[in-house]
Amino acid sequence: MRRAARIATLTAVALGTLLLGGCGIFGGAKNTRPPTALQPIKTTLKVEKLWSSAIGNGNGGYFLHLRPYVSGDRLYAADQGGTVAAYATKDGRRQWSVDTGHKLVGGVVGGDGMLFVGTQDGMVLGISVKQRGVVWRTQLSSEVMALSDVSEGEVVAHTNDGKLFAIDDATGNVLWSHASEPPNLILRGKSRPVISGGNVIAGFSDGKLAAFSLDTGAQLWQLTVGEPRGASELQRLVDVDGRIALSDSGNTVYAASYNGRVVAAQTQGGQLEWSHKMSSYAGLALGPNAVFVSDADSDIWALDRGNGASLWKQDALHFREVTTPVVVGKYVVVGDYAGYLHWLSAADGSLLAREQVGGGAIQATPVAVNGTLYVQTAGGSLAAYRVLGPSGKTGNPASEPSSSNRVGGFNF
Repeated sequence: MRRAARIATLTAVALGTLLLGGCGIFGGAKNTRPPTALQPIKTTLKVEKLWSSAIGNGNGGYFLHLRPYVSGDRLYAADQGGTVAAYATKDGRRQWSVDTGHKLVGGVVGGDGMLFVGTQDGMVLGISVKQRGVVWRTQLSSEVMALSDVSEGEVVAHTNDGKLFAIDDATGNVLWSHASEPPNLILRGKSRPVISGGNVIAGFSDGKLAAFSLDTGAQLWQLTVGEPRGASELQRLVDVDGRIALSDSGNTVYAASYNGRVVAAQTQGGQLEWSHKMSSYAGLALGPNAVFVSDADSDIWALDRGNGASLWKQDALHFREVTTPVVVGKYVVVGDYAGYLHWLSAADGSLLAREQVGGGAIQATPVAVNGTLYVQTAGGSLAAYRVLGPSGKTGNPASEPSSSNRVGGFNF
């Protein structure tokens, strides 16, 4: 369980301790499991960086999952210092920006002509794209760690104390809320709620996955993804913090827990379809026939979507603190603590290409839209990449930070 002390930002909820940034987020724990050094690979994909830009102070030294939001010909990004900015997806040029006046920890999401971000002081901010400014602020119970996509005029916020809030996207009014009782010790982070068919599905720090009515907030079902086991609180961590995914039909939801399992369940009723024992804090992504999972040791897995059986495993990125996978056509892409993007074959998991973005760790899952991959680093670098075709070169990794100088993906 030393891994938990290194890769997870632990929050002592009972004491109200907010352990953010620097060595404090891991209690100064020594890195006892250094990341696997990158080995040269035969690059069989030609990947082009389309552009690069920057967004303020990035994560500001905090462990955050601020990620871009893409809509039409614009990309929107936020930094921890409070800036939200719009960029042209064609060339990365900044179009406009707004200083929200708050420290930001969650977002960006958008819809209905609005952008939404969550703040460290417990607010959701609604930003009008047309007016290019904050039009409403809604105070919630604690840090707003994650926000759902917009659906039916609502956005759902997940706060650090384990609560859900459904918010009217036009006015900021809270329509309903749901409170859960988190354990004393939790991983830092919250799963993004997903909305489908009038339901909201979210994962919680007690290892549960649950569905709620988007209209009323009434709980519809609950499923145990991870069961707390062990003598210590560290051993009993079972947070469902990673990315949750829905099938295209909306009939099946897929989720993973730390110290638990990967599950597939019916969205109507929550009946379990299959489970696969695995520990993951990053979560998963869906391909046409497989579920791609980053496990707690940063090994990448492909599981059969129909029954959860293992199809392949790639362990060349062991302990490199990789992101949730993102599917881009025939490829699976993850980022790591040293700012590298890795392209894998979705068919067999082989490493096909790598690029170093620069600007610190990649903590937030990259975003794929129409074959273009957009990424934001902890240092505030923004970049766009596209696969152009086959390549036959051999790539050697550039120098990367010493494992003795990093804690949880931060370089000191």
